Amino acid sequence: MGVYSPENFRVLCIEDEPDILRDLADELADHGFRVDQACSAEAALGKISASMPDLVICDMQMPGMNGLQLLENLRAHKDARALVPFVFLTAFSDRETVINGRKAGADDYLVKPVDYDLLIATVESHLSNAAQRAAAAKQSAVANGTVSQRDVLVERLTTLSADAALAVVKADSHTEVARRFSGNIDAVVARLSRAAGVEAFRLNAHGWAVLGLDSALLARTIEPLVQLRLRDTSRKGSARATLSGVIAPVGKNTPEDEANSLLDRLMESARLLQREGGGQLLEFDGPEMSDVRLASSIRAELITALRQGQLHVCFQPKVSAGSGAPLSAEVLVRWQSPMLGHLSPATFIPVVERAGLLSHLTDWVLRQAAVAQLQLVRNGLPPRLAVNIGGSEFTADLPDRIAAIFAELGAREDLLEVEVTETSMMADPGQAEGIVNALHQRGIGVALDDFGTGYSSLSHLQACPVDTIKIDRSFVQGVGESGPDQKIVLGIIGLARSLGVETVAEGVELESQRRWLAAHECDTLQGYVISRPLRFEDYCALLRAWPKAA
Repeated sequence: MGVYSPENFRVLCIEDEPDILRDLADELADHGFRVDQACSAEAALGKISASMPDLVICDMQMPGMNGLQLLENLRAHKDARALVPFVFLTAFSDRETVINGRKAGADDYLVKPVDYDLLIATVESHLSNAAQRAAAAKQSAVANGTVSQRDVLVERLTTLSADAALAVVKADSHTEVARRFSGNIDAVVARLSRAAGVEAFRLNAHGWAVLGLDSALLARTIEPLVQLRLRDTSRKGSARATLSGVIAPVGKNTPEDEANSLLDRLMESARLLQREGGGQLLEFDGPEMSDVRLASSIRAELITALRQGQLHVCFQPKVSAGSGAPLSAEVLVRWQSPMLGHLSPATFIPVVERAGLLSHLTDWVLRQAAVAQLQLVRNGLPPRLAVNIGGSEFTADLPDRIAAIFAELGAREDLLEVEVTETSMMADPGQAEGIVNALHQRGIGVALDDFGTGYSSLSHLQACPVDTIKIDRSFVQGVGESGPDQKIVLGIIGLARSLGVETVAEGVELESQRRWLAAHECDTLQGYVISRPLRFEDYCALLRAWPKAA
């Protein structure tokens, strides 16, 4: 096989007109290229994050993010995205358009209507030149003895004659300790690999890959590495480091781009294990690797989603159990991604939190709540709102963050309540007490969410005085019928009353549950029997109509 062969290259076509997009893809596929399609720049970003193309053909004028903005987004990165050849499609061939595109980093232009002979010639020219440069660089690296072991591994994966398994082992933390002992780790990896008859590769300063016949063999091979505990006794405090390993199946003759993508996903998974404490070994099968791809896409897309308005908030009313009058609402985040579709908070929030990006999302939701509060006050509607705070965000700086956002927008902190899970609150009761007191000083209410699912004790609740206990939906579901759930909920209501704390039953979905909770002095109800979460306009309309329905 020569340096250039169309089937070795993936071309991404981006065009908002379906007929043009189809024709572009068909023409390129007929000439042997592998083709991905996207109907918008937003969708293209997701595809690029999931699988890097070798060349991008993009319409310049599109709704939402246009082609020029997409190009600027890619060129701003410090990885392969900044270097991918980029060809514009445009109906405008004027000098200013060409100059603007060139300044942003465009490699070429094609004018609509597209001359398909010119299209193929343009694509072949850029990819052939790129292939020749890559081949020359590889030959030079081989000649100089500087070819990376990752490149060797990727090439090995492209020539596998049978299905196999691939593992990545990575230092979890204290990378200076791992680097200090990297030679020792190298020796251990080499010794274990030789004993098991598997191949080992050094990926970077603190990462290694191991290739073997199956996952079970690799698990036995790298388990001693995961059990290693590195300690640098020459430094004060005896800094320590651990290693984590991730194993996944790999097919025979894996294309180069897929091999690189698999390596990246395994490294990302190892980084997630680091955030969860490290020193762990994880094995993936096919479906689980799909989950990793989804997690990677979520992390890659979040900041873009916030900027482009893909996320929105909904409002679920809370009402008085006795009178049925609306009291407040919980602000719930929703994500409709052009690439990933509708994402449940249960899907994306844990990923965002593990990736260390939750602060961006939390601040954004707080801003939405502040803006909504101002509109509710202007319209004479109940303005109290509650916002969920993740465990990693329940820190000493939370009160000041809220204060800064609400002061900037001119909103009132005393009309806000934060909801924190029981487990997060009780992980460090002393710290939690200080945060709760600081919130109370600003007039912000605090609700203990999902009560009954964690490990609160009466002494913890007395030391850390919250304003509200939210009874978890798992207990609420059974209160319509006689049984243990009724006794549990009665116990929680009694405990709350003894502490002078309000109770909110969440997940109230049946009329029988509503009647029982109201009869047994639960203060507030929230759930689908009251209302589903609503967009802000619909929530306001519901509040306006409420007196008529009462």
